[in-house]
Amino acid sequence: MSALAATVVDVLLSVVPHRHTCGNFPDGPVRACLACASSQLTRPGPGSCPVCAQRLAHSELCRNELCRNPGRRISRIHAIGYQTGPLRRAINSYKYRGDGTWSAVFGRLLLAWLEENMAADPPGLIVVNPTFIGPAGLEFGHTEAVLAAAARADGCSRWPFDTASPAAIIKTRATLKSADGQAWSKRATGQELRQALHVPKPGRIAGKFVLVYDDVCATGTQLDVVAGCLLDHGDAARVEAVVLARAPWRR
Repeated sequence: MSALAATVVDVLLSVVPHRHTCGNFPDGPVRACLACASSQLTRPGPGSCPVCAQRLAHSELCRNELCRNPGRRISRIHAIGYQTGPLRRAINSYKYRGDGTWSAVFGRLLLAWLEENMAADPPGLIVVNPTFIGPAGLEFGHTEAVLAAAARADGCSRWPFDTASPAAIIKTRATLKSADGQAWSKRATGQELRQALHVPKPGRIAGKFVLVYDDVCATGTQLDVVAGCLLDHGDAARVEAVVLARAPWRR
């Protein structure tokens, strides 16, 4: 195992603060990060839902309401891994305990996933499910920081990360938190989110295949709302999403 691979395994397993002890990190090949992390993560396989990446039993139909909704706006939700074990702990440490150094790790995983999965059909713009920073909002833009880290790691500027200011899609006020909520509450939260989203410059989105990054997907309701805004107010040609972690069903 390479020094870079060993470092990523250690980080994912123990959530230690020493992110940069490896001489290759963060400048080594990003594919090594994804290959290494994959040995510790549970990743979606060919039997997962083709719409929302949910893990399915043999011949099981996806129970996610979004996948059966004829009015669904988002074409597909990809996932780098499932929200279990080391990845769940790492995301919680980053998002809720303020350990911002995780953004570099997550950004490299995102960049490696793009190279592995989107080379044949690259997006025209990569945006985030936007964060509102301010009263009743979060203390920092957790999705934005990961996207910025991925852009910095993309030395050849191959991928069209939305790092402009203002961003292609922004959140103008705080909304109810949807994490771990029931499906009905997520729908209500989604309606509130729709009213808080704004596309400052539709011309940046018009006619493009837009990929939306988020950290966790439970039902996909928020991502569907973001997709609807990009389609209706940005005139996007198509919207898909990729999440760091897909929350598995609670059986």
